[in-house]
Amino acid sequence: MMGDELHLRQRRYRAHWRAYAIIKRMRWVTLVLGPFPIIWDSIIAPALAQFGLPDIVTMEDLAQAIVFRSGWISQETFETYWPHLNNVCTLLFLVFVFWTIRKKRAAKDAAQDVVALEQRMAIGGLGGVE
Repeated sequence: MMGDELHLRQRRYRAHWRAYAIIKRMRWVTLVLGPFPIIWDSIIAPALAQFGLPDIVTMEDLAQAIVFRSGWISQETFETYWPHLNNVCTLLFLVFVFWTIRKKRAAKDAAQDVVALEQRMAIGGLGGVE
């Protein structure tokens, strides 16, 4: 009985931890495609140009080079969708930030549940064996 409950809690913990790891990766992907290019192209690159540094390639230029070299889409299509991609990824980045916080708490709570049950089993003299 306790062994089944322990197994269930361990599975719950692993599921939370896997979801947390996936959400963290998605948060980074959306950061690279959303807020970072907007901040770079709108703030950092113009500020560096004001200090007399040579014009640096914008994130949009870098994305165009990658996309056009692969031949996935045309330049017109890219220029149409690039701002929308930035906006959507920025919104998703914010969602993923809050989601990672919640999922990390859920994973920690699940880990604490596993530890608490293991301690009860050890104190109860079961030692994990039924």
